[in-house]
Amino acid sequence: MPILLKNIRSKKSRAQLLDLNNIARKAIEQALKDKIEPVLIKSHNLIVADWTNKPEFQTRISVRPDKISMTVFPAGPNAGIYEIVDQGSPPHIIKPVRAKLLVFRLGYKSRTLARPARTVSGGGKATGDVVFAKLVHHPGSEAREFSKVIAKDIEPQFKTLIETTFRKVSKQLEE
Repeated sequence: MPILLKNIRSKKSRAQLLDLNNIARKAIEQALKDKIEPVLIKSHNLIVADWTNKPEFQTRISVRPDKISMTVFPAGPNAGIYEIVDQGSPPHIIKPVRAKLLVFRLGYKSRTLARPARTVSGGGKATGDVVFAKLVHHPGSEAREFSKVIAKDIEPQFKTLIETTFRKVSKQLEE
């Protein structure tokens, strides 16, 4: 047997209650776009600030009954570079595309730290002997997990914003 908490007489309140899902969804999406998106984009841009081939970053917001999420992903022609550095790569073979031989140095110091995900000044240097090869069996690269670190950093702010937005929507409906 249903329990009646409040008898809704006005048509406006009744319509708002029926449209509660859309009202809350729009409020959450707007709050995330206004408050969280700029912080996430800025954090990701700081990681690639010194990169020669910088990707652009975009966001995708998902508000479902069981989950609220904001995903940041690289876009543009250099998106693949960021994904490989962020998520790592399995062992693979590298062959020359526009030349007969690959030319590279054996050592490399990265420009960014993986944990925490921050830019290091003066990094990004190739060191060691120069090598010429017809192909290379690359051992793969370790995931730097920039996106996971940034997401963990912003999680408290994200949760607080969602709770605050729900409270604001609830107060609006009470009025």
